[in-house]
Amino acid sequence: MHRLITGSGFAGLLFLGLAACTPEPGESGSAGNVSANAAGGNAAAANQAAAAPAPPAARSPLVLEGAGLGIPDASPPRILSFDTPKAATIEAVAKALGRQPTELGENEGCGGSGSLEYAKWKDEITLYFDGGRFVGWNNDGKLKTNGGIGIGSSRADVAALPGFEVEESTLGTEFRSGGLSGILASKAPDAKVTALWGGDTCVFR
Repeated sequence: MHRLITGSGFAGLLFLGLAACTPEPGESGSAGNVSANAAGGNAAAANQAAAAPAPPAARSPLVLEGAGLGIPDASPPRILSFDTPKAATIEAVAKALGRQPTELGENEGCGGSGSLEYAKWKDEITLYFDGGRFVGWNNDGKLKTNGGIGIGSSRADVAALPGFEVEESTLGTEFRSGGLSGILASKAPDAKVTALWGGDTCVFR
């Protein structure tokens, strides 16, 4: 026998079908909520990354001084002054730079200084010695003073040093200040430092 579904019965079945397809409270848009949460998490991570402080700049192992060299990582930090014995000077600088000098030798005819012995760390610094004592240095790379003066500094930077003097010599536009000496690329106000030394070095005039 076939059963006839009346209008009211059909309506009841239709209601049950719709009820079965309707998500429970709290389930609506669950995929959208997951996407929104993921986007929020990514944004928070990006904000944290942006807010993270930049790592500190690496500290220089040597600091150029008018009276010698500073060694900030020594314990305690120290100044390697001119007149320090040669062997002790080379040992201290080699320890600070993490390597032995690339060249040892002697320069004859170093201007008024006569003959000077030297120890060179390629692309970093050359030390000069007279009578077995540390007497000067020549900056060959990126080393700087405590005030940030080094190769590539501007004339304005060095002009702010105490006792700054400048003159035209056989070397070019030469400056001096507090035991430091150097050469500027030109007379221009924005000229850069092209050479920097301290104490007695092998400078040919």
